Amino acid sequence: MNFKSDYRRALPSIALLPLLLADMESVWLGCAVSTFFLILSALSSIPASILRWVPALGDSASNRHNASSTSASSSRRDTGLPYLHAQSLRIFLKLRYVFAPQWASHAGAQAGNSTRVTLYTCLAHSRPGLSRLAKRIKLTFRGMTQRQVTQSWLGYWNATSTRIQLVKATPRLLQKIYRPYQSLRLSGRQDRLNLLLNHYDFVFQQGLDALVLRASTSPVSLGSFIGKSGAVYVIQLASVAGLDREGELTLMLCSDQQRLFSIAFTFHQDNLTPSIGIGCLQGPRGVDKQERVRSATRDMFGLRPKNLMVRLVREIGRAYGCKKLILVGNQNRVLFHQVRTGKVLANYDDFWQEIGATARPDGDYQICCDQIPLPDLASIPSHKRAEARRRIELIECAIHATLNGFSRG
Repeated sequence: MNFKSDYRRALPSIALLPLLLADMESVWLGCAVSTFFLILSALSSIPASILRWVPALGDSASNRHNASSTSASSSRRDTGLPYLHAQSLRIFLKLRYVFAPQWASHAGAQAGNSTRVTLYTCLAHSRPGLSRLAKRIKLTFRGMTQRQVTQSWLGYWNATSTRIQLVKATPRLLQKIYRPYQSLRLSGRQDRLNLLLNHYDFVFQQGLDALVLRASTSPVSLGSFIGKSGAVYVIQLASVAGLDREGELTLMLCSDQQRLFSIAFTFHQDNLTPSIGIGCLQGPRGVDKQERVRSATRDMFGLRPKNLMVRLVREIGRAYGCKKLILVGNQNRVLFHQVRTGKVLANYDDFWQEIGATARPDGDYQICCDQIPLPDLASIPSHKRAEARRRIELIECAIHATLNGFSRG
């Protein structure tokens, strides 16, 4: 019997056995069973001439061994390796259903009898097929190689029924600990885990979980204000939206049912100091994007939309006790490859310096979340004073609408 050819035929079915499991806590069982049958397949291919040199363990034991070997050999000659694979699968499924109910009942008791979430929950909206299978294999590998972080992450979400409800509404949330997130200064998996746990702890402590849950299904309108032309600008909040690699929450400024600007941010702690971090500031898309920004700037009495978005996040942070606003630098952007290749042209560093932020040793920028004093109108030329006054009123109106939307939940 050719060991190499038999090994190659046996390997696919054996390697996929762990994927039959329902949760990451039982992956060790799948790997152990897979390894067992891999060794069994290898042993079945050892030539009989080698086995003759194995010493007998006693006459009676030898007789029993010879009888069983003869039976197994004849069965293998009759049915071949597919029979071995079928038997392996049956035993594996039996072991799976022996252990799975115990884990389910234990998790249900902890989460108020709610259905628990697993790492595979993030595949809930994936279409069946090779793509989903590939994602499942990737998740299995990540869960095995990053076991401690994965268990901490899943344990956090299975702790209460409210958390389970939130993560089921945003299943992509479960993959965040494995990918670069918000800033490349978070180099390790544990750093990303700590930042995300800080954010959601803050959300639950501040009573924002109901708002975040609603924003995870569809953007929530926080409020609106009116521009010089009478156009209505709507401020919306989304959770784990299109900018989910840059932040957990996305604040959007929309006009005429079109998105004008988006900013992604996350609550966290920086050296034990309550902070709020911005990972992305994105303008409109399309061939007329520059004209739309210029038009909005004129309509908001000279206030640039991106300045307004940063100001709103800064005010949100101040309202909820954050002391610092941390801004991602160019070199720390999670889309650094796109920035380097010219696909993303926004220069964050220049803009952060323009609004008064200072550079940090880790490559990001920061600015305090203290109350911003009103500008001195007396220092502004008289012919521009009226427009400056209206601009201040518009900013105050936008801040008031945003904070009211947060407080309503």
